[in-house]
Amino acid sequence: MSWIAVAEPNAATPANPTAPPTDTSCATGTDTFLMRGSLHLEADLGRAHLKEGTLVLMHCPGETPRHLSIQITPGGHVVLAHRMGRHRYQVTLDRGAMHLSGRIRLTLSWNVPAHWGLISLAEAANGALIQKEFTDPLPLSRGDADHLAQGGAGVHFHPGVDCLAISDRLMPVGVSPSFAAGTPLRTPGGHTAVEQLRPGDLVETRDNGAQPIRWIGAHEVPACGQAAPVQLFAPYLGLLRDVIVAPDQRLLMAGAEVEYLFGEEEVLIEAQGLCQSPFAAPRRGQKVMRYFQVLLDRHEILEAAGCPMESLFIGRLREMPEVQATTILSGIKAVNLPCHTGLARRALRDFEAATLRAALMSR
Repeated sequence: MSWIAVAEPNAATPANPTAPPTDTSCATGTDTFLMRGSLHLEADLGRAHLKEGTLVLMHCPGETPRHLSIQITPGGHVVLAHRMGRHRYQVTLDRGAMHLSGRIRLTLSWNVPAHWGLISLAEAANGALIQKEFTDPLPLSRGDADHLAQGGAGVHFHPGVDCLAISDRLMPVGVSPSFAAGTPLRTPGGHTAVEQLRPGDLVETRDNGAQPIRWIGAHEVPACGQAAPVQLFAPYLGLLRDVIVAPDQRLLMAGAEVEYLFGEEEVLIEAQGLCQSPFAAPRRGQKVMRYFQVLLDRHEILEAAGCPMESLFIGRLREMPEVQATTILSGIKAVNLPCHTGLARRALRDFEAATLRAALMSR
């Protein structure tokens, strides 16, 4: 199995509307335990920095009390507390200079037999990622996983939380998803579906001609939050056909509006920045998505179904081996990873993307 529970706690439409209802009480009883697993939480905190507050809370009193909470404290810390009966632990993550604004992603991973746990916090806007390992985590019961996903009695989420997912596996963190299966990338021999490409194959780039693929991989993620699929519509954006990408997949935009607004010939805009327009829309109704990532020696501009889009950007991940070990690139030796010192083009911030979208729609 993989993702056993996916929910959008504060969304009008659930991530998996066909899932049968479950008991939302705090009742205990015979249950199975996830001895290894991951809990993934995403929240959009807006522009205001969150100085304190509760991201998620589950409190179930009774004969075997259970408690799980993740809180932001005034002192600049993220505090995880987990209790099952008489057993409990607490982990404090110092977020340092990270400002908790915009979209954040938090992942709790545990491996009870190995006495190992990890809490990871990422800020989507700038790619900042901080982590802390800890020992002797507790398992999560399957019943409590369902209870959290269904928002049962004793469960509370911060209003900004829009994605909760629980897996029975240790899932990678960090590196963002990119293209859905079937997305055709231009190669010297023509367009090829991304899932058919292999390391060493050549793909055409806007700036440096044909370049070899250093690594290509796939990652199954919850179809909500920062991985909720976006459908881009042909013939807009130069597309030869509709394609599906992750919300933070960046596209290259050019034209008079770009030059006038930003003083640049070309800029990068996230796919989600084009939603609520004729160009793109969220694609609903899926529980999980499988995305493919294409890594080159440099951050490049590829051609996907006729539209210029970015390749995978990993920054200086090779200089952070402990972080790399928790990502989808964990199987690659650091010495074999490229070092991306910068983006191929300037990337627009969310308010700049909204301005460009409005300008394009007023043509």
